Amino acid sequence: MHKGYLLRACAALVLTTAGAARADSRFCPVTHGQLRTALVSADQADTSGFNNHFWAVVVNRAGVVCAVAFSGPNTGSQWLSSRQIAAAKAFTANGLSLDIGTGTGALSTAQLYQFVQPDNANVANPLYGLAGGNVLNSLLAYQGDFANFGTPNDPMIGQRIGGTITFGGGLALYSGTTAVGGIGLSGDTACADHSVAWRTRFLLKLQQPNPADQLNFATNAAQPDGHPHCPNDTNTQGTK
Repeated sequence: MHKGYLLRACAALVLTTAGAARADSRFCPVTHGQLRTALVSADQADTSGFNNHFWAVVVNRAGVVCAVAFSGPNTGSQWLSSRQIAAAKAFTANGLSLDIGTGTGALSTAQLYQFVQPDNANVANPLYGLAGGNVLNSLLAYQGDFANFGTPNDPMIGQRIGGTITFGGGLALYSGTTAVGGIGLSGDTACADHSVAWRTRFLLKLQQPNPADQLNFATNAAQPDGHPHCPNDTNTQGTK
């Protein structure tokens, strides 16, 4: 009886602590070192796309940027524009995902593609115009010293820069079935971005059980019923 009470009390404490951490805008589900290590490993393992390097940005559940890293040898080894795109992907995936078992659960940016097309008889374009919402705050995204980009002192950290991206590369992050943030990858094709993001999330152990936020390739290019194919996408991870 006493043991059962203690177990229930411990479980309640864990859940309360996790909930409090999620609500704290300073909380981050990863450290810079963890993100950098996982990203470099995922980049090296992936064979899709153009073999470019990547930017990775993590936002916490409050949508605040809390970690930024790159996979190349230095700041200029990957497309500079992709840093902001990665941040917007992270914001999008986090902002449109819920705890597993609640409503729509996890939604990746790749899954949004087919629903935002201007004329799509397959799905009746119910989210047309979505990309115009939550516009990225360019003043916050572009500020700061280039030398600090992708480091623990990246000037985007601590900022909620927003942004909406509706192609591959953004995934929600989970602790079990609980949403704790989002990750965005950019630097190559949209399919490669998704593929390396999928690998990175797995290595960080922040993938929900039985993930259902895979990239679904379109079978009808004229009226897309999924995400378009990309150059060299045969080995894309996280597809169905």
